[in-house]
Amino acid sequence: MNTTMNRRGRRTSLTENGMIRLGLFKRLPCEIRDVSPGGARIVTPEGATLPEQFVMHMPQFKRPRTCIRRWQSGREIGVEFKTD
Repeated sequence: MNTTMNRRGRRTSLTENGMIRLGLFKRLPCEIRDVSPGGARIVTPEGATLPEQFVMHMPQFKRPRTCIRRWQSGREIGVEFKTD
């Protein structure tokens, strides 16, 4: 695992599988490329479309995280973790 500093906290590079919840029954697998206390960079399957806000299950966290889509470049998406 590689860690670097960014303006929102320590970012940890990794390759883990996550699951995005899109509605009650629809799920979309994703790959988590890096994670920090404030967000993550994920890769979605080709042709996948994400709403501005969604819930993601990640092995790094015990509970699902509500995510806000902040940027997208092809299949890579940067998300910010919503704080309640």
